[in-house]
Amino acid sequence: MGSREGLALRQLALEALEKSTKMFELAFKLQTQGNQVEAERVRNDARTQRNISTILMTEENYQEVDSNSVSSQRYPGIINFSAQVRH
Repeated sequence: MGSREGLALRQLALEALEKSTKMFELAFKLQTQGNQVEAERVRNDARTQRNISTILMTEENYQEVDSNSVSSQRYPGIINFSAQVRH
């Protein structure tokens, strides 16, 4: 994987994380104002954004491990970690 693809995934993950943080802050404000229903809806959307961030970072890490394992196959003592992680 090229570093651009990894950076793009990382950037998307950070954006989703930032969005979820702002949404959690909004949910807290709604909760303190007594709007329980809207606060719960925003919290659920924030959790979704947090999950998206986690998935994107996981994918970026898998791709990084895969690209690193190709170069490490030249050394017989090094384990291919990407194969172990996915199984």
